[in-house]
Amino acid sequence: MWLSIIIPTFRDDEGLTKLLSQVESWDLTGTEVIIVDGESRNRPRFLPGFVKYLSSPEANRGVQLRYGADSSMGENLLFVHADSVFVSGSPLPTLKNTPAIIGFFTLKFDRDTSFYKIMEFGSNLRARVGKQIFGDQGLFINKKLYQFVGGYPAQPLMEDMELSMKLEKTGVPFTQFSDQIQTSGRKYRSEGKLTSFFKMQFFKMLYWSGTSPEKLSKAYYRKGK
Repeated sequence: MWLSIIIPTFRDDEGLTKLLSQVESWDLTGTEVIIVDGESRNRPRFLPGFVKYLSSPEANRGVQLRYGADSSMGENLLFVHADSVFVSGSPLPTLKNTPAIIGFFTLKFDRDTSFYKIMEFGSNLRARVGKQIFGDQGLFINKKLYQFVGGYPAQPLMEDMELSMKLEKTGVPFTQFSDQIQTSGRKYRSEGKLTSFFKMQFFKMLYWSGTSPEKLSKAYYRKGK
């Protein structure tokens, strides 16, 4: 099996349904699709038969991502958030033909305003130049390399930043694929665009200064977001 697609989710059946309806149209030969649910429940009836459904030990995205990878059989891993879709259809032909062993997609938001275009530019620049791949951009990685660096940490926040820092230390090039991945901007709309942006920058600074991800998570989600 050449690829395992791993999708963490938590109470986002609407987004997950949209993503899976797209995935279902792809050529999944040699590919497995793993859903890791942070909500404790039976397998949802809307899931297609080809999906491998796992219930995470806890609602913690780092744990979910790690659990999915540990349960995978593919030679390569593709991590995708449940609220994402691929703008130009299947990315699998790109992934099959790339020599890259670390890659991410070109981020696009689900709104076309100036604010979101600035956020797109900044996010793509951060990943390409700063070597910080966040989950909403998707992550393609060779499984042996993923295991070599220890994989995703089992932490509730900044798990993607931590993995990116470990990957950067290997010296392996990061490749940006031209395929666009569209993510939801709902967090900006629900909290306020600037409020949400500066909140995340503040929490990144706290993390870099040594604050534990557990403390950050409690503060970040304290309003039940």
